[in-house]
Amino acid sequence: MKNFTTTALVLSLSILLMACNPKNQEKMTTENNNALFAKGEKLTNGYFTGDAYLETLLQKDKNNNFVMGAVTFEPGARTNWHTHPKGQVLIVTEGEGWYQEKGKPAKTIKKGDVINIPENVEHWHGATANIKMVHIAITNYEGETNAVWLKPVTDEEYHEANK
Repeated sequence: MKNFTTTALVLSLSILLMACNPKNQEKMTTENNNALFAKGEKLTNGYFTGDAYLETLLQKDKNNNFVMGAVTFEPGARTNWHTHPKGQVLIVTEGEGWYQEKGKPAKTIKKGDVINIPENVEHWHGATANIKMVHIAITNYEGETNAVWLKPVTDEEYHEANK
């Protein structure tokens, strides 16, 4: 019994000392501030300007006629103009960004916002010039198509949104 008590006391003391170590506290704080999902792979498909990353959360399958992914936009990053034949939903989980429909002013979007994008509406979305933005995108399919990609958002269009 004495060996068990001594071992338990040494173990408890070790844990307490580790928790009091500033380096361990910094690590614990960093771990608690991690993003909801992994950053994912850098998007290099030509449909994005700047540094954007995709972590696929759910692929289309026999039960779900949509794809779901967490997209991270570093400051200044954005999609091209595009449409979705069956619509899209964006759920902003971090930061601040822009959503703009063709012919309308850009709207600020931020953590907690849900954007319901109707089918075939030409639009773009991305981070502000100074703040990264992360959103979950839920994109429906029509047949095998979930997006129709168009031309890039020009620097002039993007700067206009950031005024």
